[in-house]
Amino acid sequence: MFMKNTTLSNQLYLLIQSLSKAEKRYFRLYSNLQSGEKNYLILFDFINDGVPADKLYTLYSQTQEAKSFEMASKHLYRTIMNCLINLREKQDIQTSIFNYITKAAILFERELFDAAFTELEKAEKLAVTYENDALLLLIRRTELKYLSSLNFEGISERELVGKQMEINDVMKYSRNINLHLQLYDILKHRVIYKGYARSDKQKEDLNDLILSELNLMANHSYQGFEAKKLHLLFQATYYLNTGNYKSAIRFYQELIALFETNRHLILNPPIYYFSAVTGILDSLQIAGLYQEMPFFISKLKEIVNCDYSSEFILEVQAQIYLYEQAYLLNTGQFPAALALTEKYEESLFKKITLPDLETQLKLHLNQAILYLCCNEPQKARKNMKKIFSSGKLFYALPSYKTARLINLLIQAELGNYDFFENEISSIKRNIRYEKQTYRTEKLLFRFVMAYPLPTFQKSREKLWRTYQKQIQDIRHDKYEKQLLKTFDILAWIESKLTGTSLAEILVQNL
Repeated sequence: MFMKNTTLSNQLYLLIQSLSKAEKRYFRLYSNLQSGEKNYLILFDFINDGVPADKLYTLYSQTQEAKSFEMASKHLYRTIMNCLINLREKQDIQTSIFNYITKAAILFERELFDAAFTELEKAEKLAVTYENDALLLLIRRTELKYLSSLNFEGISERELVGKQMEINDVMKYSRNINLHLQLYDILKHRVIYKGYARSDKQKEDLNDLILSELNLMANHSYQGFEAKKLHLLFQATYYLNTGNYKSAIRFYQELIALFETNRHLILNPPIYYFSAVTGILDSLQIAGLYQEMPFFISKLKEIVNCDYSSEFILEVQAQIYLYEQAYLLNTGQFPAALALTEKYEESLFKKITLPDLETQLKLHLNQAILYLCCNEPQKARKNMKKIFSSGKLFYALPSYKTARLINLLIQAELGNYDFFENEISSIKRNIRYEKQTYRTEKLLFRFVMAYPLPTFQKSREKLWRTYQKQIQDIRHDKYEKQLLKTFDILAWIESKLTGTSLAEILVQNL
């Protein structure tokens, strides 16, 4: 279900696109050391230069024998993989630990017992430092196997039992970490595919997870980095999901501090660190603390300057753009938001099909909102078409529901009033399916059904007074803030009915 394309050419294309600059440099050096013909380098250059996958064969055949294309593709794929494995051996701690274990095995087979145990000690030191419990378990089991082969020479029964208990402790800790990770993954899955909680009932639906997590923490005998990381990540995600933004920010800040003091344990790529930074940015955005966002956006920019895979860097760049746009749009800086879009045209929007689906959807939706704010509904509609013309590609994602609501405003601005009745009925059916009644949606339906709006300003102001109290109440509802973070629909309604510019209202609401 995760396959984009199964042909070798497409696999090769995606693999080369994912290479970092350092990996591409290393591939060149590695290839220079190989003997024989290197037609595969021509193919690499074509892909690296951006030649579309469906034109590779034709272009390659113009310079080389057509029959050698498949052979060159296979050789290029194999060479890149060998290159990456060699590079991983030089950089990866896990590989270093495995190398020590392998050296210990070779030395033990040759009856160089003291040297073998020395290599195991080196492996154990690294495994403990980097909290690799899976390899630590292997190392300690290997040590016991060697000791058993030597009939436990020079080791007392108490020492033997101590070593066995160390293995049991590693297994217990590893099991708890696995259970904790399972809980976090379930929570993450619910957030991705069901969206944030927007009622007490939806919050209660998470009680099974929060109780299980608290019970797990209470029974933890060892609080290592991994356990602390998963606990803070779970708690921060839970509080963000349930509308307690102050608690979410606090847990995310603790998580970032944990990473800062354990930099050697940050993964490559740093997916959990990335989640922590984006989590705090989400919390700040929903809470309306826009002035606090630039500092944490700078944390994402630091990631971009590191040498990670191109695919991961593109995802980070997309999030930087989205949060910078959120800051600009929600503070009424529309010209600056347009300029930012132009800045990212080459580096992001021409590669918009590469990030994950939720990110793609958010990018299209952001563009539509931007042009709506700039009073260019036709351009806004053009971006909306990119979402709705994709079939069911985005249908199951939470942001798709938001896109349908924003589309109602765009259609209202374009005067397509016949569109409302069927679309609103369809959205209401989905809301009934979720067994929820959301206040912002109901207000929005009522507003667009009032189109065309009265021509005279006095009539509009009279209409505004019928909305004003309800809008004030919605603004104080923590669950409704989840929808308003994407686009302040309430500010839009106020702008349309009072004649005050949207930018001015957004600034007033800061």
